[in-house]
Amino acid sequence: LQVIIKDNQDSYPFLKVHFPYLFVKSREFTGVGEYSNFGYSKEVDESDINTQLTSSKRLLVDNLKYEVCYVLAITNGKIDFLEIVTNGNESLDEKIINFKLV
Repeated sequence: LQVIIKDNQDSYPFLKVHFPYLFVKSREFTGVGEYSNFGYSKEVDESDINTQLTSSKRLLVDNLKYEVCYVLAITNGKIDFLEIVTNGNESLDEKIINFKLV
């Protein structure tokens, strides 16, 4: 999340302020991906910004052959969820032990 927020700070500077108040509300595994749904521990301002953000970094998971795609959804100016999806027919285990952003 920090990498996505940093890579998009020029267009969406308010996300950095939101980060300390985020927590993972729930996770949903789809087999080939995962949704991490976020909540806030403190109220933050909403806006009419609805978009999806990513970064220029590639996400590599040790036990997967191909890189993984990821996108952060912003709904009403708030961080809503992070979607992670594998490329190819690989499944995403419920535990990602080692990964790196390159």
